[in-house]
Amino acid sequence: MIRRFFSTLFEYQAAPLDIWPGTAPTTAKNGFFGKFSSLESLSWLNSCAPCFPVNGDKIKIIQIPSVFYETLVEKSSAAKFRIKLASLYLGTGQLEHNLVTAIHENLRTNKNLSVDILLDFTRGTRGEINSKTKVLPLLQESEKCVLSLYHTPVLRGITKKLAPPRWNELIGVQHMKVYLFDDTVILSGANLSNDYFTNRQDRYVMIEDKNVADFYSDFLQKVQEFSLQVDKNGNEKLHETWKVSPYEGSHQDFAKAARKKVTDFFRETWEKQNLRNQQGQEGDTWIFPTLEMGQIGIHHDSLVVRRILAAALPGSNMKMATGYFNLTDTLMNALTNECAADCNILMAHPNANGFLGAKGPAGSIPKAYTLIAKRYYDTVIAAKQTNRINLLEYERNGWTYHAKGLWYYLPNESSPSLTVIGSSNFGERSVNRDLETQICLVTSNERLKNQLQTEVDHLYSYGTLAQRELAERPIPRWVKAVVWLFKNFF
Repeated sequence: MIRRFFSTLFEYQAAPLDIWPGTAPTTAKNGFFGKFSSLESLSWLNSCAPCFPVNGDKIKIIQIPSVFYETLVEKSSAAKFRIKLASLYLGTGQLEHNLVTAIHENLRTNKNLSVDILLDFTRGTRGEINSKTKVLPLLQESEKCVLSLYHTPVLRGITKKLAPPRWNELIGVQHMKVYLFDDTVILSGANLSNDYFTNRQDRYVMIEDKNVADFYSDFLQKVQEFSLQVDKNGNEKLHETWKVSPYEGSHQDFAKAARKKVTDFFRETWEKQNLRNQQGQEGDTWIFPTLEMGQIGIHHDSLVVRRILAAALPGSNMKMATGYFNLTDTLMNALTNECAADCNILMAHPNANGFLGAKGPAGSIPKAYTLIAKRYYDTVIAAKQTNRINLLEYERNGWTYHAKGLWYYLPNESSPSLTVIGSSNFGERSVNRDLETQICLVTSNERLKNQLQTEVDHLYSYGTLAQRELAERPIPRWVKAVVWLFKNFF
């Protein structure tokens, strides 16, 4: 009873919404993937999300945070007609200032450029100097710059008044990481701040494709419409097309309206893209965008990921990564009892956890993740799956770890044919509290497959088997109590 109370505290419980319009037609007579018959076991993805065929040579996997940062600055300076950035927050240090300056200078000289920035309200307004104040000069420079702050509909009333900064972010945030420049999109799990530009390891995929860029441009616009808009004086107000406050009135009304806006767009995009594919659009790589917005009743990404795990073929291999190991019960069950692949899961060692050394109770968060991982491995032992499932921890001197996603290897393949990359940690809060987006990428392009394998090798080179250390690492009793009460806030 106590745990149920705390697990639902502040949360609007919306029933999972099926945004899949039904089985989509194939685009080739001999199967969905055409001549690439080895991929046909993955053709079910076409019934789960819009499919964007692309040229794999137009996709680049970035491995190093500094290269990610340099790419952002370069693209911000060179963009011709649109920049759209979606992140949890924008930091306030020198590197972040240089990024904003690059956008500012481009905006000042290029009258055709529009700039849209979507951040989280609670994280983006924390402190006197914050994300909002860093972006204000752009708003004051041009009417074609828009700053939107997503405000979770669950933060309201007495909770909104009393919950202090940092703590109010536990309730739910805008967590998507999409960085779009003209017809180029970078999908990542990295935020726009110094650590993510220097020594915090994440993942980053850059896609040069107009159709994919248009999809994310339009999608982010929909989210901006039900987010708060910031004017050049720093005041927040509802979007001119939106009538329902996220924190006043009925949160059910807000969630229903926001859900309809997103799902209508997703379905319409799906139908248009299916028609385009039937008319002959081809590629050697296929992008399937996925969404997760639990607090407005959209559960999509987690359903796709669960099916990837459950549909894995005997003899296949799966690599999985999460910065914060707190997989949902559904995903843990799929890994343990439904997945036929050999699985390696890479997570942060406590020394590589971003909360290490944090003030107050937050400093013990790494111990909480250790406890959750230990308990999961106990279920692996009980299910007699230790020959198939391994847990590893990432540890690198001076670095923290934030990478997440998965890589799927078909039987007898030495490089992955599928990867999932984006903002989700596959955990409780990713599914139920935050706004997330990812892509499921399927490819037959050998150059791209080799890039993905190089990425895996790089990440896993800092990983060591963790089973024994997990069992021996001490966990304070109070941490066990916190995990028991607040597991779905992690």
